[in-house]
Amino acid sequence: MKTIKILSIAFAVCLTLLSCGGGDDNDTPTPQPQPPTPGTVKGKHFTQTCNMPADASETVVTLTGLTSEVTRKKGSASWLTVNAVPYAGGTPQVAVACEQNLGTEARQQEVSFIAANDTLVLTVRQAAYTSGTDVNNPNDTFTDQPAFARGEDFGY
Repeated sequence: MKTIKILSIAFAVCLTLLSCGGGDDNDTPTPQPQPPTPGTVKGKHFTQTCNMPADASETVVTLTGLTSEVTRKKGSASWLTVNAVPYAGGTPQVAVACEQNLGTEARQQEVSFIAANDTLVLTVRQAAYTSGTDVNNPNDTFTDQPAFARGEDFGY
């Protein structure tokens, strides 16, 4: 009879523990992911990079991912010009032009575009000026080497 009482008490304790869910005493529910608030999600977001040399240069960049006419959203710098190429359908393009970078540090600027509900951030990076002969003015760099030597000047 004692064995039956002990087993029934043990059974009752097991049922009580199982009904409580066992585990921790934390009554705080686990946060569930919430759906986005309507109007806060706007299409797709793309990023792209355009690397430019230190010299003044221009290039046309195709804005990969966008599929309609673009509007410039933000981003400007005095050394950089970015203009949309007239849209003729398909993937939009922009013309990127940089002034010569005479600084010893590379520079960069982000320019954002929006097309329909999609956004693209174009990062324009321009290389730093490296010392050496300026190809536009080759005789402006002092050197101990002659600019031109004939073999006969050296006894050949």
